[in-house]
Amino acid sequence: MTAKKNRMWILSTFFSVVPPIALAIVLPGLALAQVPIGTDRPDFVESSSTVGAGAIQVEGSFAFDTETTGVDNIDTWTTPFLLRVGVSNSWELRLESDWFTQYRVTEQTPSNSTSKLNTRQITTNGISDFSIGVKWSFLPSDESSRPAMAALVHADLPIGSAELRGFGVRPSFRLVAEWSFHIPWIDGDYLDQGGFRGDWGIAVMPGFQFDQDEFNRYPSGLFGLVISRSLLSPRFRVFSEMAFEQITRNEYGGHIGVIQTGGTFLLNDWWQIDSAVAFGLTDNAPNFGITFGLSGLFLR
Repeated sequence: MTAKKNRMWILSTFFSVVPPIALAIVLPGLALAQVPIGTDRPDFVESSSTVGAGAIQVEGSFAFDTETTGVDNIDTWTTPFLLRVGVSNSWELRLESDWFTQYRVTEQTPSNSTSKLNTRQITTNGISDFSIGVKWSFLPSDESSRPAMAALVHADLPIGSAELRGFGVRPSFRLVAEWSFHIPWIDGDYLDQGGFRGDWGIAVMPGFQFDQDEFNRYPSGLFGLVISRSLLSPRFRVFSEMAFEQITRNEYGGHIGVIQTGGTFLLNDWWQIDSAVAFGLTDNAPNFGITFGLSGLFLR
């Protein structure tokens, strides 16, 4: 392994496998923040908020999805993470990756001697590309119908393992608009029964990216719509969303769209666990996916 690859492995290992608990131990100068954590996961639509000046937030997870293509099956395991560093109350720096990734392709081919199919598995392991970016929260929410808004600019860098590395730098731009509100005819009946009044949220995220294969650079769109609500307690929130991670021509991979639902639970103001399941909407999307996550917030 070359010195360059050694440096890449060391850097990516540090940012991925060091969990929030270990980060707090290694950096004793960090004190727990006194505000509730707000994450960009597990839904596809990003939040409109930043972590705040001086804050460090780590969002780690495990994800699995499976896809059937003809008679073949593709299983994918990843360990996505997102590191967010607040440089001001409105700006944050971001580093993210699917980190360790395993693809397992199960191929079925006709047998020469019988009518049965031969099964062969091909497994690929490696480190996915890294993405660096910034988020700007430029419009806070208020009591009117005005949404909270943020913009994100990212660039995917071709620094992953050779088997998983993309082609060239792939920039992307996303715009988030997020509304919070109550629905009296739903929440009112629940309050009359002594229940908790949940706040609702709707967020949309259009965007575009410039991707690249071995021969061409091509644009593609992305779009997400999510509806969420706190349920039973302010610490428990559920959501459902429609997410198109890629909108492009079939020759470049086609549309990749899923329906996803899940929830988040605040262990306290600084720690969150979450989970979600997804089902494919388009032919090129995985048939099924599931994810589990843990996030932690720290403040200098």
